[in-house]
Amino acid sequence: MFPSVPQPRHLPCPECGESVALELRELHACEEERWATYQLFQLRDEIAELDGQVARYLDSPRGRFELWDAARRRLG
Repeated sequence: MFPSVPQPRHLPCPECGESVALELRELHACEEERWATYQLFQLRDEIAELDGQVARYLDSPRGRFELWDAARRRLG
């Protein structure tokens, strides 16, 4: 019916994102810097949201109290 779909020769490592040849997957070891960069890339949306979450918390009654208390402790 359909011609066979060619199989990829390389796939990304799920931990660091590096393209690894299928026959070398067992030998692959993630480089620490590449792994960290890839993990941060995976969390980019959550990291981008963090500033907004902190600002919303600090605008809440509890957050305003925490700011007031921190300033009081720093000065006292």
